[in-house]
Amino acid sequence: MSTTTALNLSRGRIEVFLIIGVAIFFVLGSLMEVSYYILEHKRLLGFLRQFSLSEEANIPTWYSAMLLMSCAVCLALITCTQDAKENGYRRHWLILCLIFVYISMDETSVIHEMTIKPLRYGFDLTGIFHYSWVIPAAGLMAIFLISYIGFLRHLRASSRNRFIIAGLVYVGGAFGTELIIGYHWTTVGEGIVSGMLNVTQESMEMCGSSLFLSALLRHLEAVSPRFSLALEP
Repeated sequence: MSTTTALNLSRGRIEVFLIIGVAIFFVLGSLMEVSYYILEHKRLLGFLRQFSLSEEANIPTWYSAMLLMSCAVCLALITCTQDAKENGYRRHWLILCLIFVYISMDETSVIHEMTIKPLRYGFDLTGIFHYSWVIPAAGLMAIFLISYIGFLRHLRASSRNRFIIAGLVYVGGAFGTELIIGYHWTTVGEGIVSGMLNVTQESMEMCGSSLFLSALLRHLEAVSPRFSLALEP
């Protein structure tokens, strides 16, 4: 006998919360950069350290990690609802879940940054490759995309389109802007422009994560036979 577990969540309200969250951190992050570089207020009683998007291990970092872990939870729920005999992509959902668990962990522990100095000094990298972690990351992304072509094709068109848009926004922020920031840092140096580039990068990552979380919730509503979202007005 199959059972249905109702998750009493309002997707609409969650999406509004996600929009407000990205907007708040973008505005606060921008104000912190203006304060630091233009007004030359370097601390603001500790608020600058805690809300700057150029810093690590602070409130925006925690929020980003929570977004990524929420995506991992949704991916785990989808994995649990997949029938391994009827759907050959259950493993893909599971791997995607584990990837997001790792990315969430990396967001707070900055594991990828441990590769920057060895690669930078070992291969004398500069310019767009100043933050040299982008080189192995590009290889891993290529492998991921090739491995997930079939997975994307089997998805409902609406889910596939939402997943692709979310991925483009997140990767554009995490990877694309890193190339620009690296080039600017080595050619121009630190300043308000580099600060706002960091704000753009982190905001795009939050936006991509939020879009993906929304897409997962919508996918879970549409295809899951065991879980349902109770939509509230």
